[in-house]
Amino acid sequence: SLDNCTTAYYDDEGLLIAARPPSDQLEEAKYFSTDSYHGHFAATKDNDCDANPFNCTGHIAYGPCEWSSFAVSQAHYLGIHVKGDGPDPAGGYSYGHMVEIYKAANYTKNNVLFVWWTPDPTVQEFLGTDAEFLRVLLPSPTEECMQARTTKEERCSMDPIIRLGKEEGSCDSEAHSAQKVLVTSFKKRTFDADEAFHSPAYDAIENIKISDIHLEYMFRSWYKQNTDRWNYDPREAVCTWAAENIDNLLRYVPESHPRSFRMEEQNKPAMYGAMVTALICIVLVGAVSISTFIHRKKKVMVYAQPTFLYMLLVGLLFLGIGAILLPANVSQGTCIAKEWFVLLGYSLELVPLIVKVAAINKIFQSATKFKRVSIDTKKMYMAVGSVIIVASIFLLIWTVVDPPDRQSRSRLTDDLNEDGGQIVQIEYLCRSSAPFWLIIAHVYQFVLLVVATVIAFQNRKVRQDFNDSSRLAFIIYGHCIFLSLRSIVLYFGSMMKASLVAAISSYLLTADVIQTIAIYFVPKLHAARKHVERSENLTGNEIEGVDESELSTVAKIRLNAARRMAEMN
Repeated sequence: SLDNCTTAYYDDEGLLIAARPPSDQLEEAKYFSTDSYHGHFAATKDNDCDANPFNCTGHIAYGPCEWSSFAVSQAHYLGIHVKGDGPDPAGGYSYGHMVEIYKAANYTKNNVLFVWWTPDPTVQEFLGTDAEFLRVLLPSPTEECMQARTTKEERCSMDPIIRLGKEEGSCDSEAHSAQKVLVTSFKKRTFDADEAFHSPAYDAIENIKISDIHLEYMFRSWYKQNTDRWNYDPREAVCTWAAENIDNLLRYVPESHPRSFRMEEQNKPAMYGAMVTALICIVLVGAVSISTFIHRKKKVMVYAQPTFLYMLLVGLLFLGIGAILLPANVSQGTCIAKEWFVLLGYSLELVPLIVKVAAINKIFQSATKFKRVSIDTKKMYMAVGSVIIVASIFLLIWTVVDPPDRQSRSRLTDDLNEDGGQIVQIEYLCRSSAPFWLIIAHVYQFVLLVVATVIAFQNRKVRQDFNDSSRLAFIIYGHCIFLSLRSIVLYFGSMMKASLVAAISSYLLTADVIQTIAIYFVPKLHAARKHVERSENLTGNEIEGVDESELSTVAKIRLNAARRMAEMN
């Protein structure tokens, strides 16, 4: 244009070439823009065969050197005197520029030589028109030719001789089946998810195969629409093809799909059985508490320190309540409450025993060395209270930061639905977002058991009236067994129904409480009862018949007390 396209420019045949100047650098780089610039083909010095009769060339458009295109090598060794003149270092063009060049050639009715491929929408766009692509046949590809192809580094070299490559690599391009490109994160995100929630998308895309015929059919439908070329039209073409070939597509649905979901029904017999057993356990704790209070002044109870026994019984009561809550309907309230009752229950049960036995151990160790020792009861209570407070603070932080709540868990079953897909079982259980809270709680319980075991072992030689080491050892042994079983059930709980796991944990907790009562309290209550019967059956004659010369001072004092009681009766 003589005025730089200030006015519309037409060629000699009256075709509009440029309606206006380019508005920016991006538009200036275009080879075709609808209604603005329709392209212009002009000969260059390289195309002037009169001036350059021995090395004149035509023009060929091919992709960037990074693409697997071998046009430079093919043209040179096959005697096709053309070369590229694009912005790429090797004379190539971008895909968008090549499409623009072809549209400009169609508008101006110029002939162009391209390196192209199928299937591609541009080929379908001009199919059946006078601008339809015509294929140029080159020598058939062979294995030797494939091995001799130029590499990416050679195609992008600044040295034109290196870009030519070897003559053996100048054959035609081999046929390629359409490839699917999937980002790595797609696969990772699919298989990192829980198996029950694996999306079928990745497997379906990986399995699906669409022939070139079907692809070309979709491309033709796409360009035939001409409603919204780059938005609505391609989606409409693909969806129409999918609807027409639904039976073929169903073959690519991954195994176990389509899946359906089913809510798990609670194991009612196990749940109610566990709750009734826990309730019986609570009643038993209550009965033992009353008996302990009635016999609180008996020697065996006095030696055992009634206050500490009451603390222990409160702990057993808490564990019984926790055993009831474990199989109950899952809610945030029950989830939080059962953790509080179980952890505080173990604390109230074991810590008083540990503090009491440690104090007794201290007394008798000092006695063996003939040392006087003073035991401050308040300090003992403070020691128990300190541990309970620490446990309560941990539970409070757990409740505030990451409270146990009702969460769903999915399990892929072997059951099939009516469509042949697997059924996903949905169940609800108590769980925090982070697992370490529960781990800390179980570690804390194990630490208490270890400390109690050490103190019980140290206390084994103490006088039997005060010595709880044997019974304490049995209690700890039982606690270790039941705590280990509960940990195993929780660890392998994913293989069982959540309601069954809760019921089993409840049974184990109830059994733990009952074994503590049986081992620790029943013998003491039995001894207290025997003492009452012996006192009631003891007569004055039996008392008078005792030889005081064989008794110790303490025994004589006890004998005199028994005589006074007999006289009063």
